[in-house]
Amino acid sequence: MQFTSFNPTRIHFGEGMFSQLGQIAAPYGTRAMLVTGRCAMERSGHLQKALDMLAAAGMDVEVFNRVPANPPLGLCEQGALVAREFGAECIIALGGGSSIDAAKAIAVGATHDEPLKSFLFPREDGTKPSPTDATLPVVAVTSTAGTSSEMTPFAVISVSETHEKTAIAGPAVYPKEAIQDPELTYSAPAEVTAATGVDVLCHSVEGYISTVATPLVDAMAERAIGLVGRSLAAAVADGGNTQARRDMMLGDCFAGYVLSQTGGNIMHAVEHPMSGHHPDIAHGAGLASVLVGWARMMWERDTGKFAFIARALGVTDCDDAAAASRAPDALQSLLESVGLSIRLRELGIAEEMLPTLVDDALRYMGGAVAKTLGGATRADLLDLLRASY
Repeated sequence: MQFTSFNPTRIHFGEGMFSQLGQIAAPYGTRAMLVTGRCAMERSGHLQKALDMLAAAGMDVEVFNRVPANPPLGLCEQGALVAREFGAECIIALGGGSSIDAAKAIAVGATHDEPLKSFLFPREDGTKPSPTDATLPVVAVTSTAGTSSEMTPFAVISVSETHEKTAIAGPAVYPKEAIQDPELTYSAPAEVTAATGVDVLCHSVEGYISTVATPLVDAMAERAIGLVGRSLAAAVADGGNTQARRDMMLGDCFAGYVLSQTGGNIMHAVEHPMSGHHPDIAHGAGLASVLVGWARMMWERDTGKFAFIARALGVTDCDDAAAASRAPDALQSLLESVGLSIRLRELGIAEEMLPTLVDDALRYMGGAVAKTLGGATRADLLDLLRASY
């Protein structure tokens, strides 16, 4: 057995860690650009607290608070120009996955002469360029549990004109520092808690059931799946449940390691075209719409791991073979418990659009498809979408 593991992000985990933002960021320079969404961090008070801490650490800060869900390429290009003109020495990301993805893309764009789009798609020779170490350092503060963007080498960006959604990727894209403070999630609405929690689950099960899984990935994935099974429904039902919030943030941490090592596979491959064409679709909701169909397609390919998934979600009254077969139903029950038992048609996707989504997945998410355990053909992807419609 051989494998290589690398994740350079320094993690600051636990209640109260946000209060250390100033001292964590200060070593990266005195001029910082803070990237965040349009209103949630301001409304919660987290933005002002961050600005106060950075000022106390002697840092001048430019606020870029324009990031929507599924951040578009054009906005990231604007942010990169602002960062250059300001002379930013580092980027502070504050918010959910979209804010962190945009921050990472801005950190690349501010320091490279090549257009950002050149890092999104393969060249004619099939290779995809990676950003260099000139990329500005990023300090990522996540307010959700979560997308795991705070500890992965991916900046997921949408290209509005072509309805494509893919990632800038490479070691330089990893944030230098990640603050995972469960207290920042207390104000997250139930629907955000559910969608981001399902994202944690999908990152974990995709990496677990993958051609590139390793013993380290398996250990982290199993821990994350167990935490989701124990605490996601509780966190959705009661946002003030501090143990459930802590569990979900820890699950995000474990799932982030998994995602950083394996990337997504078939679920992410079809979800990216979905929200590329429909930017209003939350990533977690898009994944939820295909999760059960994916499990029905995959469970016989690794009954041992699917038995673990089922048991983590409460199936305890049967042997492993039977438990594996019940994993799809266990996932369905979890989705129902958090209000995310949803089908593609409910997300506004037209049935005649399904072949286009498959073609897009194969065209620019082919690397993710290739990591599907047992392989996946165009017909398999189309069957998955039809079963989820």
